[in-house]
Amino acid sequence: MKKPIDSKMHGLIDYAFAGIQLVGPTLLGLNKNLTKTYQLLGSAFTAVNAATATPVGITNLLSMKEHQKADASFLATLSILTWAKMMKNEKKSLAFHLGFLGFAMMHYALTDYKEE
Repeated sequence: MKKPIDSKMHGLIDYAFAGIQLVGPTLLGLNKNLTKTYQLLGSAFTAVNAATATPVGITNLLSMKEHQKADASFLATLSILTWAKMMKNEKKSLAFHLGFLGFAMMHYALTDYKEE
């Protein structure tokens, strides 16, 4: 069964996710450690997306299959981050993080990474 998110839509959503990571914690007034961590992740997210061979990528350094591996690594990192002290001790930070993680997992599950 073909998944509903193609490479172009995936790239557009990734840019939106990167924007959320880069500015969301600051706008919400979350703690500085979380904000810096999300800014680092957002920068890496942007770089991977820009380097992927999609209609919205800037270069063609990565295939969608390689991008999928990077996405899996991001999800693993976000999952592990759930247990960080900066998350567990602040309800607002944890709520932002779990919401973002949930949307990121859904995005991964609905993407057709086999598309060329």
